Amino acid sequence: MQQYTVTWSIELDATDPVHAARRALAIQRNPASWATVFTVQDDAQTATVDLDPDHLDPSGGGSPHVLAA
Repeated sequence: MQQYTVTWSIELDATDPVHAARRALAIQRNPASWATVFTVQDDAQTATVDLDPDHLDPSGGGSPHVLAA
């Protein structure tokens, strides 16, 4: 199996770093969250993967869109 680094980022207003992390975690864990875009890296490439580009299935089970960087 290939090893990948997968990141998700969001800009949030918060009172401190812990508050920001807790808000981001709540968004990630919300089953109805539309946070479905990730940056995926391996040794050779970086890609942006949108697991729900049509905003039809927030579970991430939709047809993905991959954009190589």
